[in-house]
Amino acid sequence: MPKPANDDIDKPALLRASWLAGFPDEIVEEAAGCGVLRHLGDGALVHARGAEADGFYTIARGAVRFTRATAEGQGTTIGVLEAPAGFGEISLFDGLPRTHDAHASGPTVLLFHARTDFRRLLERHPAVLARFARMLSLRLRATFDLVEEAATAPLPQRLARRLLELAHLKPSAMNAAVDARGREVPLTQEELGQLLGKSRQSISKLLHQWEQNGLIQTKYGRISIRRPAALAEIAYPERPGRAAAKSRPRLAPAPSAAAAAGQDKEMQ
Repeated sequence: MPKPANDDIDKPALLRASWLAGFPDEIVEEAAGCGVLRHLGDGALVHARGAEADGFYTIARGAVRFTRATAEGQGTTIGVLEAPAGFGEISLFDGLPRTHDAHASGPTVLLFHARTDFRRLLERHPAVLARFARMLSLRLRATFDLVEEAATAPLPQRLARRLLELAHLKPSAMNAAVDARGREVPLTQEELGQLLGKSRQSISKLLHQWEQNGLIQTKYGRISIRRPAALAEIAYPERPGRAAAKSRPRLAPAPSAAAAAGQDKEMQ
């Protein structure tokens, strides 16, 4: 088990940048007060698939990789989340076990809210619960898009979309926000193949072609996107000329507490 750790991380600032964006200071301070910072080394287990949900996590530093074992016992990468994304709410809401294995990807610091504290926050502040309902709804819509895409879209289009999403240049069912400064994908070619259900050779061939055209640059264990707009034209041919870096929606934005309250009221 990871040991609680003190750190110079500003917990209220982290929460304001994540799932409590736009909420009043008293709610943010309350949530920060019951959250505990945890340090994890590279590869450390955060939670295992099938485990009972112990709480909710917000990534303060580093990243978390989500995997699921294949029938052959190999781990298939589902996605990677980086700061300040939060995760773990699904099992807290439905009471069922964790859906994936989660491991720290590099040195990582997490802000952990125990199940009882997390539920107490939601009970005391219904607007926070409504925020999570909206987040889950948007992720469900994104998941439907992934299912349709897997059945109909050609491999170049699917690969380009995953690269843009994993580099935080487009939103996805896994990442919580778009970052115009994002550029790197922290996955190997083999892991990308697992994610898309294709061979490493197929992925490598496409990446090599795109690298020759200057769209990307391959590195050890990472892929750097050099021309996101050109890659977006492959990913979204129905929307030519729209640069991925110009799209900056969030899954859980709230420009102000009043706006957040208005959104939450509409959902009730």
